Amino acid sequence: MRYRKNDEPLTFEQAKEKALRLLEFRAHSERELRDKLKRAGAEENDIEEILDFCRRYGFVNDTDYALSKARDLQKLKKYGLKRIRSELYSKGISSEDVENALSSLDDGEEETLLPLVEKKLAGNFDKKNTDKCIRYFLYRGYSFTDIKNCIENIKSEYEE
Repeated sequence: MRYRKNDEPLTFEQAKEKALRLLEFRAHSERELRDKLKRAGAEENDIEEILDFCRRYGFVNDTDYALSKARDLQKLKKYGLKRIRSELYSKGISSEDVENALSSLDDGEEETLLPLVEKKLAGNFDKKNTDKCIRYFLYRGYSFTDIKNCIENIKSEYEE
């Protein structure tokens, strides 16, 4: 449903309906919801009132959102802590909520990484392939030392 005709601002009810429709499909951080409402043409004071309403009824909660998003990024996308931190900050989550979410995650980053690196390398340990693997997992948010350790462990298993 389109609200804006001739760049007219949204009424309060239209903006509230838009916010609830957005939240119906997935959780949003406060900043995400604010940005989407602003882009849709809602007035600033209406946006604040809608966010207060959403907070009051528990539709928007950055702490819960951060925990859920961090778990999903780790389990489903197999991201490392650095990438998860970056993703949460990009959603407008406060540093306190980001750190709480990261501390609640499993510490076994290297255990998660080992089978991923093994699959990516597929027994090919030439320099070009290992460099490509390292770049790939650095982008995914894993530490260089963890990646290097995994490669060395896999290499030693192949040599035995």
